[in-house]
Amino acid sequence: MTGFNYVFSPSPSSPPARGGGSALLTKHLHIVGIGASAGGLEAMGELFSKLLPCGRVAYVIAQHMAKDGHSELVARMLNRQSPLHVVEATGGDLLEPDKVYLMPSGSDGEVRNGRIYLLPPSPEHLSTPSVNFLFASIGKEYGKRSIGIILSGAGSDGVAGCRAIKTGGGRTIVQTPQSAQYSGMPSAVIRAGAADAEMKIADIARQLTGLFPPTQSVRAAVVQSAASAPSVPLNPHLTTLLKRVFDATGVDFTSYKEETLQRRLDRRQATLKIESSQKYLRYTEQNPRELNILQHLFLVSLSSFFRDSGAFAVVEKYLKELVRQKKSGDAIRIWVPGCASGEECYTFAIMLAEILGGNFTNFNISVLGSDLSPEALALARDGVYPQTAFKETDPKILKGYFEHKGRHYYVSQSIHAVCEFTKQDVASAKAPDNLDVISCRNLLIYMKSNLQDQLFKKFHKALLPNGLLFIGQSENIGLTGTTLFTPIDHYHRLYRRRGA
Repeated sequence: MTGFNYVFSPSPSSPPARGGGSALLTKHLHIVGIGASAGGLEAMGELFSKLLPCGRVAYVIAQHMAKDGHSELVARMLNRQSPLHVVEATGGDLLEPDKVYLMPSGSDGEVRNGRIYLLPPSPEHLSTPSVNFLFASIGKEYGKRSIGIILSGAGSDGVAGCRAIKTGGGRTIVQTPQSAQYSGMPSAVIRAGAADAEMKIADIARQLTGLFPPTQSVRAAVVQSAASAPSVPLNPHLTTLLKRVFDATGVDFTSYKEETLQRRLDRRQATLKIESSQKYLRYTEQNPRELNILQHLFLVSLSSFFRDSGAFAVVEKYLKELVRQKKSGDAIRIWVPGCASGEECYTFAIMLAEILGGNFTNFNISVLGSDLSPEALALARDGVYPQTAFKETDPKILKGYFEHKGRHYYVSQSIHAVCEFTKQDVASAKAPDNLDVISCRNLLIYMKSNLQDQLFKKFHKALLPNGLLFIGQSENIGLTGTTLFTPIDHYHRLYRRRGA
């Protein structure tokens, strides 16, 4: 299968005005649904960078994410790569041509009566946002004017949805399994006979452009814009600002993603009511301590106990396997780079205490937390937390491992004693060695791919054979990571070190 014939409704002589009635906007509208999971962000970035406005198509995306995933950041990243306008769906959105709607984390989405509606995820759905649920509504609502596209991802979500689109008279495309970072979802649709075509990303883009060609004026505008656009960063003053932060604090942010730094910078400027980056640069000259404040804002310092409890349940299962291979007196070493205020370090120590029971003190347990923020590390060393840090914590755990005093909870002495916290830059400092587990969650997503690759090599070297790597659900290990680690649980991003 290399291509397919697709009959689409002719477009009106001019696109309908935005903001008009639902019937006017949707009469000639076609819907392209996109389903993806692990590796999908890279695939979508390539696809949307090649698509141009045409006045006839709206795109809706179901990209698997954790409940508190970074859907806003994903939308921003795609927006930077795409000539189309990418937004995070809010519910009730009127579907408009040349717009891309990303279903937010923690919700399922459907299209109905020309709008997007968000619903709490259903227990029977394979993952969230559910591809099957979204595609089924597209097939029912738009019939022959619907296309379903399955990109990189693990699992089988999307099979039933593609069948629903085909039943409605629409067509389906899957990314070729050989070109997908994770082939599970495309392969499942192919095996089920629900794929009309298998294509590489560039060919999918060409197919869509052929079906829905942009007008001559749109092509000319895009070419002119590309030719005249200077090759500058998101903020032309960002390079200078990052150098000043490095000179003042010793922390190098040049390998962090610009869009992440810019988002935090925008918030800071809004707080100070400074309307331009040039004026903010002058402000840092007049107020040198502002550079220290900015450094703290750039750092990721958010955490809680047993954050993503479903993921920790999976980790605990394999941690038990690892511990069973140890004997009394052996070392058990865990590293949490980017530990923020220490909640995840104490979570791992508590899991070990639960697994080992009365044998907890018979092992040489070390849970090492590192971070760049002195303030966050001070909180971690204190081990004192408010009630809000325990939203996903079993009350029995809270009662068994914390002392409640006033409005705060104090980590028990036995747990506190096995945790150590140090100020360290994960990118430049030497990693601890002989590690059983590395938990680096929601830090990689803020770094450029070359730095991510360096870290995966560092993690591989630091881990013992068969050691575990745990990353955030919105993160992927990329091509370098796949050569160094084998997946244990794709969805919860748990991997095992390859090689002896």
